Amino acid sequence: MNDQSVAPRRRDDTTRDLGLSVAILAPRGRDAAVATALLDEVGVSSITIDSLDDLAAAIGGSIGVALATEEALIAADNGRLQEALARQPSWSDVPFIVLTNGKARHRSERSKALIDALQNGILLSRPMHAEELVRAVRSALKARARQYEARDRMRELQVREAQLHESEAKFHAIADSIDQMIWSTRPDGFHDYYNHRWYEFTGMPEGSTDGEAWADVFHPDDQDRTWARWRQSLESGEAYEIEYRLRHRSGDYRWVLGRAQPVRDAAGQITRWYGSCTDINRMKVAEEQLQLVLGEMNHRVKNSMAMVQSIVSQTLRQADSLESARLSIQSRIAVMAQAHDRLVKATWAETSITEVVEAALNPHSMSAGRFQLDGPDLSIGSKQALALTMALHELATNAAKYGALSSDAGHVRVHWRCDDGSESAGFHLCWKEQGGPPVEPPRRQGFGSRLIEQALAGYFDGTAELSYDPDGLRLDLEAPLAGLSRQE
Repeated sequence: MNDQSVAPRRRDDTTRDLGLSVAILAPRGRDAAVATALLDEVGVSSITIDSLDDLAAAIGGSIGVALATEEALIAADNGRLQEALARQPSWSDVPFIVLTNGKARHRSERSKALIDALQNGILLSRPMHAEELVRAVRSALKARARQYEARDRMRELQVREAQLHESEAKFHAIADSIDQMIWSTRPDGFHDYYNHRWYEFTGMPEGSTDGEAWADVFHPDDQDRTWARWRQSLESGEAYEIEYRLRHRSGDYRWVLGRAQPVRDAAGQITRWYGSCTDINRMKVAEEQLQLVLGEMNHRVKNSMAMVQSIVSQTLRQADSLESARLSIQSRIAVMAQAHDRLVKATWAETSITEVVEAALNPHSMSAGRFQLDGPDLSIGSKQALALTMALHELATNAAKYGALSSDAGHVRVHWRCDDGSESAGFHLCWKEQGGPPVEPPRRQGFGSRLIEQALAGYFDGTAELSYDPDGLRLDLEAPLAGLSRQE
């Protein structure tokens, strides 16, 4: 080797930090000593290796470059060096600088094979200029340092990948544990993720609703407006919110609340959309029922006000004095209020006709036996119950003033039946007064008779006839069975 001096230089920081050194295998002559001195002069650390076995062992350490003479490589090779090179991790490929004895044509086949097996090798012919050696070593150390940098980047990527996998696993665990359908899309709106709750709700196979296939589970009447709202959000970047119906796995359509928010990068560009579907079917049904109830209550209030207006108007028109009118109005409205109370407690559903008759007549029952009630316990609607209560009150009040209840021996028989086995199946109710003073037809029709013959008959969708028999007033109400619960 040419022992020409080289100007000392600062040791490379990366090489120093990594602890990389040059392993020198040159057991003959002064090659090892000269190479060590040259490298030390430029700040490159080196170690001297005595045999191929030692070099093979050093391959698994932190050597940066192997500097070996040609004769040392072929002196006593037993395959351990090749094994050590093969065992290197994927990122590692130790560079070799081989000091050869001349030109390639003078090299033996064995020498050629061993040098070719190194793969990452540089050949320098002897005698070698010192500067060429230093340049070759530095170049090899730089390449080796890059291998370590690649290793560190690979490990960092592996750590990040593991963290990403853990984060993704946590996200899926959270997304699948909540009672909401979670989904996400690309910036263009392409759906590429749904949580387990979505597939559980819709009953669709996993992956079958990716892209635009999700629209197939929307109610046909909701698809156009839902698509229009979604496209508007995609174009404007505005938050997405809409109510629509989704097909449940049962085949029924249920109301859900769909929402989505965009995620933006530092430049403000949308990178993803994250959305959810919340099952609001119960709330929606309850809201619709509430609207129906409010509509029904509004209708009932109007009917009640109309009845109150009729009571006041008819009573004032036919009363002999204001005091008489006042008492009649108070009595009639009180009975109406009591009937309303019973219907409210029954939530305005069907109620028992027996309870209606007893409640209407109890205030007029001054002693036992004045009323005889007989009939099956049928169910009647709220409108029919209110009309029957008012009619019975008018009959009882009239009976107490002029009819059977005005006499101690008088009584009233109220009976009803249901002829559901005949061809003209229907309902029959009869009010019959007995034991009172002789009855004469009235000279004019009062509020009570109007209420009975018109309102009562109308609510039951039947006929109501008052008969002024001399031995007692009689009412006959006949209606079809459907009239017992008919709603307007």
